[in-house]
Amino acid sequence: MDEPQVTQKTAGRWRKWIDFTQSASIIALTISLISFYRSYFYVNQELAVTVTEVSYGTNRGELYMTVAFSNGGNRDAAVLRIEPALWANNASNGKAEWRPLADPVDPKIPLAEPRTPLVVKSGGVEVLRLSTLLHASDVEKGPSTQSGAFLGVRVATMNSDGNLYLLEHPVARLDLAADGRILKADPAIHRTLSGFSDVHLAPPGDSLTTNKQTPFVWAEEHYR
Repeated sequence: MDEPQVTQKTAGRWRKWIDFTQSASIIALTISLISFYRSYFYVNQELAVTVTEVSYGTNRGELYMTVAFSNGGNRDAAVLRIEPALWANNASNGKAEWRPLADPVDPKIPLAEPRTPLVVKSGGVEVLRLSTLLHASDVEKGPSTQSGAFLGVRVATMNSDGNLYLLEHPVARLDLAADGRILKADPAIHRTLSGFSDVHLAPPGDSLTTNKQTPFVWAEEHYR
């Protein structure tokens, strides 16, 4: 093989290498520009709220809930307040509404752990455990719907634009006996909720069937 042919093959290899290097640089630059756009210009506000567990020891008067917040957006989100609620009559006008429950189980146990307000980072998940006292007599003397009383959750959130949202939704239906005693509990929610929406849903809750987003719900029978 003469020297001109070797030189041509070597030059051809260099041209292919240069072409590959240029293509890789263009691809890297494109990815960098897309990342820059998504970080500074493209805004995706998303916060999912999933009730995972409701546990009510009626004879001890202790109510526990677990709620998970998942931020699938690219901006941080804030959970300003979260609290269990009971569907009860308003003392001033007699209308039924969600009444927040704020009596601690113990002075050393916070109503929400971790405490609110808190920030859910972009791409992050926060799981909050709620603990409160709820005497069975308060449930059994309140308004009932479809032969039951209802427990719910109230959540106040804020997105990165400063917009405020309030969510109120049933989470459990307490079955009552003919004499008014609590017998057991059933889920009243079967879906994940949007944390950036105003929802004010009265009992009985959603009409979906049990699925992978249905929380574990339990209540013991009330003995008098």
